[in-house]
Amino acid sequence: MSSEDESNSSKDILASLEQEFTCMSDGSIRDSLGHFYSVWRVTDFHRWWLAFESHSGIPLGRKLMNAATDHEEYFLNKSALLDIGWLLKKKRVKSILDQRWKQMGWGQFFHSNQTVFSHVLAPLCSGFALANLEIIKSQRLKVQWRQISNVQIQLDTDPDIRSISPAPQPPVFDWDSDTANQSFKHGHSLSLDLRASEHGWSHSGEQCFFLPVGVLSRLFESVNMQGLQLPPELLQQWEFSEQFNSSQVVSLILASLAMNDVVSQSERPIYIQDLNSWSQLVEAYLKPLGFGSFESIHALDDQGGVEFELHPSPLIPITIGFLVAFWQRGIGRKAKVKMVIKNGNWSFQITSFLAYTD
Repeated sequence: MSSEDESNSSKDILASLEQEFTCMSDGSIRDSLGHFYSVWRVTDFHRWWLAFESHSGIPLGRKLMNAATDHEEYFLNKSALLDIGWLLKKKRVKSILDQRWKQMGWGQFFHSNQTVFSHVLAPLCSGFALANLEIIKSQRLKVQWRQISNVQIQLDTDPDIRSISPAPQPPVFDWDSDTANQSFKHGHSLSLDLRASEHGWSHSGEQCFFLPVGVLSRLFESVNMQGLQLPPELLQQWEFSEQFNSSQVVSLILASLAMNDVVSQSERPIYIQDLNSWSQLVEAYLKPLGFGSFESIHALDDQGGVEFELHPSPLIPITIGFLVAFWQRGIGRKAKVKMVIKNGNWSFQITSFLAYTD
């Protein structure tokens, strides 16, 4: 791709994203249907996933793939993207799906030989590809994926006797909310330094991609059903209100632990001097990429303890993961966290764990 072609492609992709997505005042990025998305660095999501799976203690790659397949199928059925006439429909559907992959930063999926070229984690892009194949072939498929190289993935499929039925909507958790009736008036355009690249695009020089938050919600539901037992010493660091469903605690804590690994391994400068520092961190690292924000903040003690008020949102496991990671890195202590309902929102408190054990 020449530099001129690359520039034109970058402009086209950014224009299509700006038309479809809006950055909301609550720190979310939403499409025209109100669905939540986040922009992830490829390296960050790899780190997050490796940590999430490692802390869980069981292989979860197939769970992630299934979550991606179900959510992409749900989106394609819910949106009007494939509502086209019958003339040359299969060819036009493939072209539309190709454009979606390019727009989302997922790379390229060649339907004819079932080959993916992508920087995105293999179970994730394999799930998106499977959803495409099942829609094109109008049948359920069993799939295995093989990592041929760091960017090439080969899918092997066989027919599945299960009948085609619509994918369900994403699950709703205690920390979540029904977004259907929420106003989308308070928002602004995306602010991405986007450059098209081979098999995707970059933002500010980092290979990135759009991840539908519903994929993570489906993953969390699957993990909650595994009956995992977290270590007692880990559970001592977390406190939840009685209204909180205990079966949902596992995925929330795992997501937060994994985000701590991402932040600790990154080169993000984290400085916390006062309450204003928190707003600066959120404005720099969370809101522009759709990772959420807080409604208010106030100090709890003179050791850096803070209380955030968060709107119910499917982003909360990632948002609080960032906040805890920032606190531990910026304050330099192990965190004790508490989550309770307050004024219809979530009060999320972070204090020093050692203060509770002295």
